[in-house]
Amino acid sequence: MSLQKLYIKNKSYLSYKHNLISIKVNDYETIVCFDDIDTIIIENQQTTITTALLSQLSKADINVIFSDEKFMPSSILLGINKNSRTTKIQKAQIKLSKPKLNQIWKDIVTYKVNNQSKVLKKLHKKSDYLDSLLIRIKSNDKENIEAVAAAHYFKELFGKDFSRNNPENINNAVLNFGYAIFRSSLCRYLIAYGLNPAFGIHHSSELNAFNLVDDLIEPFRPIIDDYVVRNIKADMELNSAIKIDLLKLLDKTVFYDGKNVTVSNAMKSIVANYQSICLSKCEDLTLFEL
Repeated sequence: MSLQKLYIKNKSYLSYKHNLISIKVNDYETIVCFDDIDTIIIENQQTTITTALLSQLSKADINVIFSDEKFMPSSILLGINKNSRTTKIQKAQIKLSKPKLNQIWKDIVTYKVNNQSKVLKKLHKKSDYLDSLLIRIKSNDKENIEAVAAAHYFKELFGKDFSRNNPENINNAVLNFGYAIFRSSLCRYLIAYGLNPAFGIHHSSELNAFNLVDDLIEPFRPIIDDYVVRNIKADMELNSAIKIDLLKLLDKTVFYDGKNVTVSNAMKSIVANYQSICLSKCEDLTLFEL
């Protein structure tokens, strides 16, 4: 059974009460069990949340996302020392060899492009070019096939004039919101498994504390892309209904390791798999298909 996603749109007071979550809006109180939810988005900037509840949400490993004045995700709640072997795991993470990282990045790009191709096929758009690129992906994606594929892919999805650099485009607004939700969910699992989100596989910016998140999210992006193409029109705005839909994509079914699982469970399994690679318990990163 999928866990609930809470979306706090109105001014509210959230507190910890008798081992439960209390949500008060004016004089009306809703009580929620910790075991029933996995994600909370707090959009209203006048909402109050107690430190006691924040502490318990962290202990319960619940993904909490805070929005900025533009109602876009701006920060997340991350616990510390969520794994008793954090130091051991991160030392092993840092020591992963360059050839191993290069191979993992090749696999990530391959699955991303393959999932992009599947999205195009489902939408009855041309995918032959992306299929032809798959055989050209080498260790560390030396030819930067990821970027070549993305340029072609977005033109096929949204038209030849589409640019990801246009912040006024509704498609970009929805894409960015969806990607932010997926990033926060992945980050939560990385912390839970004792991994350091800053130490990436391919991304390595000193200014980015979430390089590993930005690596592992790549095959998941087409899930958001597919939703946007099917549901978003040029005259729409990024409203509450769309945001709730994007949250629910974490419960979408994908094919992972021979079985159907939710996106959230695929994320968790991939992170656990990567931890095992760091600890030399397995060799390859198992990814998912749409």
